[in-house]
Amino acid sequence: MGYFTRPDGSALSELAPLTTDRVRACMDSHHWHYDISEEGDVGGWWDGYWFVFSFRGRDNEILFAHALWSRKVPADRFAEALAFANEWNLDHLWPMLSVKVRGEHVVVMADVSVDYSFGLTDSQLDLHVRCAIDTIVAALSWLDSKFPEYVEADSAA
Repeated sequence: MGYFTRPDGSALSELAPLTTDRVRACMDSHHWHYDISEEGDVGGWWDGYWFVFSFRGRDNEILFAHALWSRKVPADRFAEALAFANEWNLDHLWPMLSVKVRGEHVVVMADVSVDYSFGLTDSQLDLHVRCAIDTIVAALSWLDSKFPEYVEADSAA
């Protein structure tokens, strides 16, 4: 068996550039609902969190998955949220959590990005999209467990 064959001997799929159409096809294959922005970003809701899949880099070769933790945690709890984000980041490769204060509230962003300068197969794209969604939902759900009073407040609203 060669390095670039599957265990059954068949060749790997061809590498192709990252495009909005390919991301849409990936999402369509799962029957997921999503929107497309004027810039070509793909956005949708997964497990109560809004995600955006955008394209970065000189040739749009970087797939950037981003979600915002939308709890109304007061700004005076910034240090606590930052400590939790740092704890997550020390123990997990993805997603990267970053924290800042916006107005009167703490905002936590969760990001996963992968550079596909040399292209990717459909299977790789599907794996990246599912991995981004699964790991970001896991991180934001974990963060919810650290601030349960704000999850309950959002649920009551």
